[in-house]
Amino acid sequence: MRSSLPIVFLSSLALFAQQADIWKNVSTDRADQPKTVTPSPQQLVTIRKALKAREELDVETCVGEEPNWVDKVFFKEIPISEKEKALLIEAGEGCARGGQGSNGAMWLVRFEGDKVSFLATPQQKFEGWLYSVQPGASHGLRDLVLGWHMSAAETGLSYFRFDGSSYHLVATAVRVYSEDGAKIVPNG
Repeated sequence: MRSSLPIVFLSSLALFAQQADIWKNVSTDRADQPKTVTPSPQQLVTIRKALKAREELDVETCVGEEPNWVDKVFFKEIPISEKEKALLIEAGEGCARGGQGSNGAMWLVRFEGDKVSFLATPQQKFEGWLYSVQPGASHGLRDLVLGWHMSAAETGLSYFRFDGSSYHLVATAVRVYSEDGAKIVPNG
């Protein structure tokens, strides 16, 4: 009986090569951050209801602990295509954000009329902070890179790609700082 070890090894090499290719076009410098925006009063009500409905899926630590966490979120408008912007929602201070405040739960939503739809959620590991909006696109929407503060010398990076209905994590890496500058090291 033949071993499947060579096939598994080759598959792992192919996956690592794909991940390395993804990171080639990501800058070692964090992109300029979009400005904070304020949705309309009607949109705020819709968003807060939608976030509260997802509470047990996305931020279960907030259930019962901090009932008004949805009032602390803040919003940024990001260009997800040449013609469309989406609303990036970031957890504010409290139960949905890390102790030092740099990493937190995030959601990406779009409005179609008065209805909100989620493009990405913490349940899909959409957490941390926005690192960059990439020029590359899948199914018409740009790829997104999120950062996760790990230490003064390392930042975790997560690469998200749209599959036609929502964003999914497709690769991870670490941005490492040294005396020689910064570099991105794909996780394998």
